[in-house]
Amino acid sequence: MKPESITIVANGKPEQVGLKCSVADFVSACGWKATQVVVECNGRVLERAELTQTMLKSGDHLEVIVPVAGG
Repeated sequence: MKPESITIVANGKPEQVGLKCSVADFVSACGWKATQVVVECNGRVLERAELTQTMLKSGDHLEVIVPVAGG
C-alpha cells in the first residue's frame, strides 16, 4: 500500500503534504498568494511559472519568503 502523503521541510519545519502536491498548491494551502512570495526549492529560486509545474517530492526543502516593503 502506497503512502498518501510525503514529508517535506518548509521554512525549517517538517510538513506533511499530499502525494500530488505542487509548490503552488503548498503555498496556497499555507494562505499565501503565489504572486506575493518568493520560493526556493532545494536551494534554487523558482520562477513564478515553475510553481505550478514543480511537484514536491519526499525530502524536498522549501523556503518561502514574503518580501516586506518598508520605509
